[in-house]
Amino acid sequence: MDSSLTQEEMQHFIRRLKILEDERKRGWESHWKDLSRNFLPRRARFLDAGDETNAGEVRNLLQDGIGIMALRILANGMQSGLTSPARPWFSLTLTDRELAETGEAKLWLHDTYEKMVAVFAKSNFYDQIHILYSELACFGTGAVIIEEDQRNVLRCRTLTVGEYALDTGESGRVDTLYRRIRMTPRQMVQAWPDSVPDNIRDMAEKDTARWMTVLHAVEPNKNLAPGRARGKERPWRSVYIVLEGSHREVLEDSGYYEFPALCPRWITTASDVYGASPAMDALGDCLQLQKITEDSRMALEKEVNPPLLVSSVFANRLPNVSPGAINFQNGLMQGQEGISPLYQVRANLQGAERTRAELKDQIQRHFHNDLFLMISDVNKQMTATEVAERNAEKLLMLGPVLDRLRSELFQPLIERVFGIMDRQGLIALPPDVLTGQEVKVEFISILAQAQKQAGISAISQTVGFAGQVAGIYPGIIDKINFDEAMDEWAEMQGVPPSLIRSDEEVAAIREQRAQQMQQQQMMDALQQGAEVASSGARAVKDLGAAQDAAPEGGM
Repeated sequence: MDSSLTQEEMQHFIRRLKILEDERKRGWESHWKDLSRNFLPRRARFLDAGDETNAGEVRNLLQDGIGIMALRILANGMQSGLTSPARPWFSLTLTDRELAETGEAKLWLHDTYEKMVAVFAKSNFYDQIHILYSELACFGTGAVIIEEDQRNVLRCRTLTVGEYALDTGESGRVDTLYRRIRMTPRQMVQAWPDSVPDNIRDMAEKDTARWMTVLHAVEPNKNLAPGRARGKERPWRSVYIVLEGSHREVLEDSGYYEFPALCPRWITTASDVYGASPAMDALGDCLQLQKITEDSRMALEKEVNPPLLVSSVFANRLPNVSPGAINFQNGLMQGQEGISPLYQVRANLQGAERTRAELKDQIQRHFHNDLFLMISDVNKQMTATEVAERNAEKLLMLGPVLDRLRSELFQPLIERVFGIMDRQGLIALPPDVLTGQEVKVEFISILAQAQKQAGISAISQTVGFAGQVAGIYPGIIDKINFDEAMDEWAEMQGVPPSLIRSDEEVAAIREQRAQQMQQQQMMDALQQGAEVASSGARAVKDLGAAQDAAPEGGM
């Protein structure tokens, strides 16, 4: 055992794993299993209960797959509307807005943004965030771990329910993650070549095909040492322990500078650790749909192939009832039917189909499919304004969810990635003017912009109204700060900072223009003076010539 981990600490991690998993079982697991069967049949792994890793036998046995399709549309729509790799979805600024408008600040912020975009594109972030949206929409809670990677800067891994257990701090935000990891001996040797136990190393050398369980615990560090950077003295403690048999082995005792797990909840109730989801709202409709679909299928089968009443003369040899079959049999009396339907089936399949259509529509509305289908329709190339105008009510309903994602997913995501890049020397040193300044993240995805359209419309309407009034009363223009209006409008629209000049640049341009105008006025004045002088000289000359030409006075 690693001497850095005391027996008391070891007992703490093992005991807390059981406490957190018991709490999860008490209130959530049975519900999650129902959700998984109806919406994500191939997700959820309850490893503590014996679920197998790499379980290929999991199948979709649903009568109607509309729940799976509706959830997939929501996940795709969230990818397109929140974190599309084809659109800018965040920007960097400063809490000091005046300072953020300076040339040095804008240049550094834009350079940092471009580097972060490149890191996201190079890593597996977009693949994993899409899986996270599926987990979030189905189970109400998602979890993705962001680790440092020497090749791709960062590496993301999205967990599924059953693999992990969470806890929250006094603020209500998730600050603790305990998870079970299934690994083969070969994988464990690759991950911890220096600390893996000898028996596991032997199994790896013998190519033993066996899945083993490892505990990974991340929680706030009780032994935090301010100003120190050694692994286990960082703000979050991270421990890996082998959970095989009665003997526990420590594989790693280290820490994180930022909480490495992003654990957003769709919506929470009171002090619940785990969240509720659209799938939870749609589960009843989905179960009813499965029942009606199964009953309709059985009714149709009975109409096409009804149960039969067969004469006893066929007791020793059943007739062939296939289409076009011929059966010969003696002993039937004239007019006697050898085979007849046991009862008549007259199912109201049209009524059942109407009910199914209503249930499907309701399930899709639970998942906001109409909104997300519009966002995902790349052929229309819809702007945020169009999305907001057509879906104002739906966006209003999604508002609390988007606000929660902003605080529980995107803000910590940017902070975590920024920290990783900074430690790897990928972030340029900020100019001296930014020393001590806090970097602020602005989210400019199509959904974020759609939420801001009310502010954009207010700016446009105010400036337009002022322009109309100026035709009658020109002085009204003095009421509008056009520079500030332009900055606000560009920020809400997510316009790249490089397209909007800083206040310093604008001031310099205006000063240069004023100087040029002043110089032009002086030149015009000089030219006008010269013209006046020239005109005066000509007038004097003409007067002199006139006097010379006049006749002298006579006697």
